[in-house]
Amino acid sequence: MKILITGGAGYIGQNFISFFHNRKNKIYVIDNFSTSKNINKNLKKLINFYKVDLTKEELVKTFFKRKKFDLIIHLAAISGVQEFNKNILKNFNNNILTTKNLMRYGFKNNNTQFIFASSAAVYGKATSNRVSEKAKCDPINFYGLSKQVCEKIIENYLDKRKIHYAILRYFNVVGSITKSKVEKKIYSLLDIICKNIKKKIYKVNINGKKLSTKDGTPERDFIHILDLCRIHEKTYLYLIKNKKVIMNCGSGKSYSVLQIVKEFEKSTNQKFKISF
Repeated sequence: MKILITGGAGYIGQNFISFFHNRKNKIYVIDNFSTSKNINKNLKKLINFYKVDLTKEELVKTFFKRKKFDLIIHLAAISGVQEFNKNILKNFNNNILTTKNLMRYGFKNNNTQFIFASSAAVYGKATSNRVSEKAKCDPINFYGLSKQVCEKIIENYLDKRKIHYAILRYFNVVGSITKSKVEKKIYSLLDIICKNIKKKIYKVNINGKKLSTKDGTPERDFIHILDLCRIHEKTYLYLIKNKKVIMNCGSGKSYSVLQIVKEFEKSTNQKFKISF
């Protein structure tokens, strides 16, 4: 397959490069390095890379003039609530424009399939342990709202064009399948703890200890990056015969921040200093 990964220089994108290249696919990557530092040189050898800003309509139009793909995986976005809130208006516009421009120019024919990396943030506050895809989308922050708007744009445009597509709502992605070092600008809980351990700093901040959870600290649903890669591969196969799918990508289990810290304490034989 010829696969285009937008935002492929990011953490998830670079893992996707490893996974899909090992399946003998031809990989193309678009990125403008707004949320990543660079692509590891070992991974860069495996792809055709283009530094393109997807918010620039003419650049997107020019890029797609002579190129067509079997699958487009759209990862390019400003993600994470904390990062997003640094400049809400700019980042909101960024996420909407990249998606709009892809819709306008990314599809020369109906044979290209499309997978959009959405987020569980579209649901807002969960009312139960397991959130169904049928649950009402009611985001509580502008990052989640930007993903919800992108979903609507995709549905509106691709339904009319009869292009097969998937909207995958990621939960908290962790882990790695690439041996190459992936530089990141946005850090998750596990990244922060691991960075501290490397520096022999055994302390961590936890935001909240009186929430209505089993131990009072925030709970998260974590999914390993390898599972996410496999989901995308299976989704492509599903879309060959099916028009569309909206699907949650998580483990279906919740783990508290305190539980995660305790597991790190066990594996390192170190007591962590916890600040709430």
